[in-house]
Amino acid sequence: MKAKTISSAVILVTLAVFMAVPASAGPIPSSLVPEGARWIVHLDMEKFVGTSLYGYLEKEDAFRIKSRDIDRWLKMDIARDVKSLTVFGLGPGDNDIVFAVSGKLDKAGIVAMVEADKDHQAAAYGAYTLYSSGSDEHSAFVNDSLIVFSEGREAIEKVLDTAGGKVKNFAGTVLSASLKEVPAGAFLSGTLPDLSGLGKELGQSKVLDQASGLFFLAQEKAGSLHIRLQVTAASDESAKNMANVVQGFMALARMGGDEGDMARVAGLIDGLKVQQDGKVLRLDFERPSKEIADLISHSRGFSGFLD
Repeated sequence: MKAKTISSAVILVTLAVFMAVPASAGPIPSSLVPEGARWIVHLDMEKFVGTSLYGYLEKEDAFRIKSRDIDRWLKMDIARDVKSLTVFGLGPGDNDIVFAVSGKLDKAGIVAMVEADKDHQAAAYGAYTLYSSGSDEHSAFVNDSLIVFSEGREAIEKVLDTAGGKVKNFAGTVLSASLKEVPAGAFLSGTLPDLSGLGKELGQSKVLDQASGLFFLAQEKAGSLHIRLQVTAASDESAKNMANVVQGFMALARMGGDEGDMARVAGLIDGLKVQQDGKVLRLDFERPSKEIADLISHSRGFSGFLD
């Protein structure tokens, strides 16, 4: 295998987790999230692996193909060794995004891969060692079971300063408070209290272009997958407009066809409820986990990543 930097190793873990779960996160490492963090997404892998949805997909070998090379390179069982993946943004740019992976990490093996790359650099940063390769790969182990990665060196330094107690973490902020709505059983959660300035991609969405805040979660209860997306609009009228857009998409999906994957997707629409309460628009989705697993297994789903 071509030698990889420590950053590349983190990317591999991150991609493996995202490819291993259809929409998928141990607890959030709050002590390293800076006070100025603007948004956060957390995936609790332990909780996800404990769901029946994971069990159905594992029987179909949905994860084995995806992670077998990564497992070998990093000496990890992605589904069992990765405890959580937390992604948060410290600003509007890609350089402000930080990935934090916790779990049973082969620190010695990952560092050995770094040292095998002749272009790598390592520098002491307080009690930590900051690794880099080029101008857009920066990583550091916070401890033996927690590693952070970012394209921006400044973002990593800010995280390490937070972990070291030099600056405040995000406890007591609006961002932290919004996470209190997340139920204990959720394996996926995310909150973006202020969507302004987060990039053109959000502005291109017919739903989110009128939103000022966003909250979502996923959990499994009694054998069914529950997903909630809650959007806060600038006004009651904006929330109503967003609800109309969603309901229009639902109507189009129902008209999309009655055969193959389109029929399965159309059937899922029955599990979606749209509710508006003033400026808040809430979308709640619930369908049996077996049905979701069958849809993923019988469509391109995971195989699309392998083409």
